[in-house]
Amino acid sequence: MGLAIMDEAFYKLIFEGETLPGFKEKNVRKNLKELLNADKEKLNRLFSGKPVVIRKNLPADDIRPYERAMMKAGAVCRILSINGDEELAPTPLEAVIEIEEGQPDTIKPAKSPRKFQLIPRMGRIRFTASLWMVALLGVGAWWVPERITPHLIAYYPPLESLYLTLGMIALASLLLLVVAARRLHDIDISSWRSFFLIIPGINLLFLLWLSLSSGTKNTNMFGPVPRSAGTIAQLFGLWVPLLVIIASGAYGWLHQEELQQLASNLPEMITQLDIPLWKQDS
Repeated sequence: MGLAIMDEAFYKLIFEGETLPGFKEKNVRKNLKELLNADKEKLNRLFSGKPVVIRKNLPADDIRPYERAMMKAGAVCRILSINGDEELAPTPLEAVIEIEEGQPDTIKPAKSPRKFQLIPRMGRIRFTASLWMVALLGVGAWWVPERITPHLIAYYPPLESLYLTLGMIALASLLLLVVAARRLHDIDISSWRSFFLIIPGINLLFLLWLSLSSGTKNTNMFGPVPRSAGTIAQLFGLWVPLLVIIASGAYGWLHQEELQQLASNLPEMITQLDIPLWKQDS
């Protein structure tokens, strides 16, 4: 009997921050907080991407219940031998995720991703690159119609530059709403919040938040992880913004006195604006 105990292999349960398909990371965090009695620091360590030992020095039959509990919480675990030279096959997901009647809602999986998404997910770099297209349409709405309308009005007499301007502005607004909705889906948030873009002041902060927020690492209810940004998207979504920020900072540093003088003269410049509407009111 003593020899049998000595020959029995012992294992450790490893978690590396990966979640099961159909589970939201925020829900898995909540589940593991309750399951492992983990504080915020421990949760951050669990989801750092580095291997974290959940249980160790247990035979296979004794460590399996811990694996099943972690899987019910939505976590992907590995069972390795103590010296790391052997890995046990994971328990089939179908044998674990069986939501029984009366089981707490906290261990239910999130909604499965929909098979078809009209508005799929979009990463940060591609989103930032898309903003250049929106800006280009916005600028073109004021510049293009004045140059195109004179050439087209002979064929379309009712055509006015105002119609083209409004059309391009509408197209830019629609494009902005779509890319914002796709970015929200990548963060696992409903797309209706893209209507924050119509609130002046808030819309700029909202766009900045969308540009900086990281998406979910795994599949969420809006679909799989978006594909990596291509060369052109990286150019306009990463390198050009970085160069603009660096150039702006360098210019501000080299021309501090001029900028301070301009800021001090700005109120006086505004009061001296010659606006006909103000004259009529006065």
